[in-house]
Amino acid sequence: MRIGRWLSLMSVAALLVASACSKSAPTPAAAGGSRASAGDDVAVTLQQWSITPSVTTVPAGSVTFDVSNSGTVPHEFVVMSTDTAAADFTISSFEGESDRFNEDTEGTNAGETGDMEPDASKTLTLDLAPGHYAFVCNLPAHYGLGMHVDFTVT
Repeated sequence: MRIGRWLSLMSVAALLVASACSKSAPTPAAAGGSRASAGDDVAVTLQQWSITPSVTTVPAGSVTFDVSNSGTVPHEFVVMSTDTAAADFTISSFEGESDRFNEDTEGTNAGETGDMEPDASKTLTLDLAPGHYAFVCNLPAHYGLGMHVDFTVT
């Protein structure tokens, strides 16, 4: 009787292991992850004090960003092509305003929405080459308060 019970338990365990091993792991996009497919739009939410893209990696080519300001103050969405991590820009002044980083020295501005009032939405389509990008809001003090995120184009 003990051997029979032990064999039954071992059979169930073997079936569970086989079942788990036979299932393929979900892709990041299928799991709600951070990679978009070619031609997909990237939703971006701006608010105090964050920038939240729906994905953090896309294939090279035409990318459409659907940007919404869910915050209570104006924000902007700037796409910087740069080798520098998004959190490592030097804050100084830019265009005569303090508490901003210099967009001319921290990388290349690949495109931006301009200032967006609360509840505003804009669409921005860019042709992006492979590389590292930073999404930022460079209104005075916004970058320093955390409005930046890294983004990769493969």
